Amino acid sequence: MARAIVLNTAFKSSLTGGTFADTLAAATSDSLAVANFPTGGAKVLEAWGIDGTSVAELSWVYTRPESTHDQQRGLRMSIPALVPGGAGAVASHMVLSGYSTLDLYPSDVCRIDVSGTAADAVVFSWVTLYDNLPGAAGVFESAQTIQNLQKSIVGIRVSAVASATKGQYGATRAFNTDDDRLHANTWYAVLGLTVQTQATTVALTGPDWGGQRVGAPAGALDTNSGSFFLDQSWKWGQLACIPCFNSNNRGNIFVTVADSAASTSPQIDFILYELKSPPPSSSGV
Repeated sequence: MARAIVLNTAFKSSLTGGTFADTLAAATSDSLAVANFPTGGAKVLEAWGIDGTSVAELSWVYTRPESTHDQQRGLRMSIPALVPGGAGAVASHMVLSGYSTLDLYPSDVCRIDVSGTAADAVVFSWVTLYDNLPGAAGVFESAQTIQNLQKSIVGIRVSAVASATKGQYGATRAFNTDDDRLHANTWYAVLGLTVQTQATTVALTGPDWGGQRVGAPAGALDTNSGSFFLDQSWKWGQLACIPCFNSNNRGNIFVTVADSAASTSPQIDFILYELKSPPPSSSGV
């Protein structure tokens, strides 16, 4: 089974404004379509978003009624006002929080409409678990497995910057560009991340995750992002969802940031466990 966990982001840099008057578009290399999978299932585990200036409401609709009920408005979700601290402290809000999930079906496509204020920027990200996505097998482990394999803990700085286009991913930055201290040919698990400046989404792409994006909210109100992936595993009953990678791939692991503000520089510190031995799932990748 080629388990995959995939992050997607949709955005609009400047709303027209009005009642569901705007439709979000997928960020570069992302998709509003569910990937085709022959067996197993797929579901959205987490979703978060932000209106960079005001409040907003989202309408998230898939064509299958088994996913989002109807073709009119489907799943309606509200994004509240800015986080405490004002416009300089914009951060994402969890909109599919707790233990809520959203079932998905092969090759289905979603539409995300927004009610908001003219000229606001809206960014929306979600994480999909695929039980079996051919060609995209990734190295993911459970919290218990990672804790049993822990050798040490380390924080690695990556100074990726958001795009000048609000909501779009910024330029890629290699994982070892700013802080190259990982031991050679050693496996690491990504527990989460901390930031100095809040942003909407931080994403990683690399060969150990089948070339798919994985990622987390950067300073969301409802999440301690410093252990986001570790917490996800505990939350979902020891689900193998902690991304692991071999340090020899660090130059081919790229970090990107998407935010409702232009050119945000969150100054990311990724929290990693160094592992004593290769994680079990690495044998099949």
